[in-house]
Amino acid sequence: MQSQSFISNNLASLKKELLSRINQQFKPTLAFVFASVEHDLAQIVELFNQHNIVLAGCSTAGEIVDGNLYEYQIGTLLMDMPLNCFKTFSFNHKTADLTELGVKLADFARNSFENSSIVVLSSGLYHPEQLVDSVKQQLGNEVSMFGGLAGDDLKIEDTFVFDNKSVDTDAIVGIIVDRDKIEVTGMAFSGWEAIGTVHTITKAKGNVVYQINNEPALDVFIKYFGHYGNLSNNTDVATAQYPLQIMRENGYSVLRSPLSSNPKDGSISLAGGVMQGDKFKFSVSPGFEVIDATVEEFVYMKNNQVTNADALIMFSCKGRHASLGPLIEDELAGIYNAWHKPMLGFLSYGEIGCVKNGSCDFHNETCTLLILKEK
Repeated sequence: MQSQSFISNNLASLKKELLSRINQQFKPTLAFVFASVEHDLAQIVELFNQHNIVLAGCSTAGEIVDGNLYEYQIGTLLMDMPLNCFKTFSFNHKTADLTELGVKLADFARNSFENSSIVVLSSGLYHPEQLVDSVKQQLGNEVSMFGGLAGDDLKIEDTFVFDNKSVDTDAIVGIIVDRDKIEVTGMAFSGWEAIGTVHTITKAKGNVVYQINNEPALDVFIKYFGHYGNLSNNTDVATAQYPLQIMRENGYSVLRSPLSSNPKDGSISLAGGVMQGDKFKFSVSPGFEVIDATVEEFVYMKNNQVTNADALIMFSCKGRHASLGPLIEDELAGIYNAWHKPMLGFLSYGEIGCVKNGSCDFHNETCTLLILKEK
């Protein structure tokens, strides 16, 4: 399978790049496009329809192409994946119950191919744990599912997904891949270090934590970290330097980033849902070491794969960028240099992917990489 990735700074540049790349030797059938909300997404859809290329895409909080990070651009990955190797899906979740939506997605994947993998992009400023958990209940904890939540350049207003039919603020789009024909591997990894003792979330609803160890959650946070950043201001996005590592029963953990707080009731809102009774440790980024650890994990993964790759897709958290700053560019370059294959990604508001032991989950502040290779 051939693939090509490139960056464009406007629609005219995107048109020019498409025309220059489509020829007798390369006739793409599928495109992923990750673009800033500064661009007319409907015109992007129209352009790919003109070229009869199947499209899946979303808005971003930063674009990644071949190990480089961009802002306010359009990133594109073209592939000539055989049409019988994938199927597209689009489901609206504005009024849908997320559990029911997960059942629909799982059924579609099960009915598409005997051995399938799901690549999903989601719009809407919400937290899709229910969707992910529902898919896992249908297809197993180690379901091959990767993706990310669309961004909007941190405006926190509206995020979008798009396919060949429409641009939507409340939907999931993506593809189901036939794993008997396309090798699909990947991993979600954060590199954050857990610190201190184990705590218990004693009162929570959705992504809002009211009590930790039977104390107001904000009081506990302040006791450990002080009035750090804007966490005491419920109108501002807080720094993501101290995420909670939520412990899962089968031995792994997922990060949940503090976003804002409500001093009136002492609650903290997270960038993902939690359950009352969840155990966690606070965590910190060890700076350069988190970059080295993340790159090493992906290099080890690459070196232990039987095959190389035809294309890479990355979903990396915008909160991770906020914590690491310019260091994140070293991480992106290090991962890209391990494969030296076309890579497209974006800075997301949440990531879906499988951890090293195989379990799929919804993550914050995590780097998730998807590797595609035709068999």
